[in-house]
Amino acid sequence: MGRLNRIDVRGPDDCWPWTGPRLPKGYGRVYIDGRDSYVHRVVWEEENGPIPDGMLVCHTCDNPPCCNPAHLFLGTNADNLADMRAKGRAAPLPPRPGERNPAAKLTEADVQRIRDLCGRQSQASVAREFGVSTSLVSKIVKRQAWAHV
Repeated sequence: MGRLNRIDVRGPDDCWPWTGPRLPKGYGRVYIDGRDSYVHRVVWEEENGPIPDGMLVCHTCDNPPCCNPAHLFLGTNADNLADMRAKGRAAPLPPRPGERNPAAKLTEADVQRIRDLCGRQSQASVAREFGVSTSLVSKIVKRQAWAHV
C-alpha cells in the first residue's frame, strides 16, 4: 500500500482512518493513474481485485474515512440503502399518498366530494365541513394535493 501511506493502521477490528485529503462527505481521496479515486475503493481493489460493475464498496462501520479492509464489503446500491435503514441512518421515506398515509384525514371519496362542492360553495365553507384548512382545499381543487384522485 505504498501510495496509500496516509492510512492510520490500527488494530484489526479498529477503523483505519485516511489522514490525507478528504471529500466533503468524509471519504478519503487519492490521485491514481491520472484520476481522483476513493481511497476505500482502492484499498478494496488492492486486497480483493476489481470491483464488479454496478457494485459499491460499503462500510460496515459507517465511517467514511475508514480504510480497514475488514470493514469493507461489496454491495449494490439497494444493499447499501438497506444497510443504512437497518442501522437507522437513512432519511425517512416520503409519505405515502392519499388514504395509504396513516395521517390522512380524508378519503378519496371526500376529495371527490370537495372538488364537486367547490364549484357551488366557498372553499372556506368546504374546509369547515371537512375539518381541514382552506389551503388544503385549494390544493385539492388545483390538484396539487391528492393529484392521483
